[in-house]
Amino acid sequence: MADVEKVIEDVLVEPLENVLLHVGRGIAQAQMELDRNSLATKVLIDNNKDLSEAGLKATWYHFPEVNLELKMALSLHGTVSQKQGKVQSVQYKVYSAPQNALYQNTFNFQANGQSILKAKIASIPPPIEVKGT
Repeated sequence: MADVEKVIEDVLVEPLENVLLHVGRGIAQAQMELDRNSLATKVLIDNNKDLSEAGLKATWYHFPEVNLELKMALSLHGTVSQKQGKVQSVQYKVYSAPQNALYQNTFNFQANGQSILKAKIASIPPPIEVKGT
C-alpha cells in the first residue's frame, strides 16, 4: 500500500464503537449548547425589567430523538494472542470507514459492498433515585 493510502486509511478507518461514541458525544454537546443558549436568554429576560414585565419567556429546545443512518465499509480484524506457540485468545474488532468519494477512489471500493448502520438515540427522563429501606 502506498504511503498516501496508509495515511488516508489511518484517518478514515475507525473502530465502530469510536464512530458511535463520537456521534453520541456530538449530539450531547449540541444539546448542551442549546441549553446554554436558552439559559442565557432566560437570564437576559430576568435581568431586564421591561422584558420580564412583558411576559417574555425563554424558549427551550431538545432533541427528543436522533435517527442515524451511516453508510460505511465494515471490516473485521482479529488479533491472536499466543504463549509458547499456543493460541491463548483471539479478539475481534469491527472497523468502519465512511462511504465517500475519497475512500471509494483511494481503495477502489465498490458501493454495493457497503453496510448500513441504523440507530436511534432517544432522550429519556433521568433515573428515579432509589433509596435504601
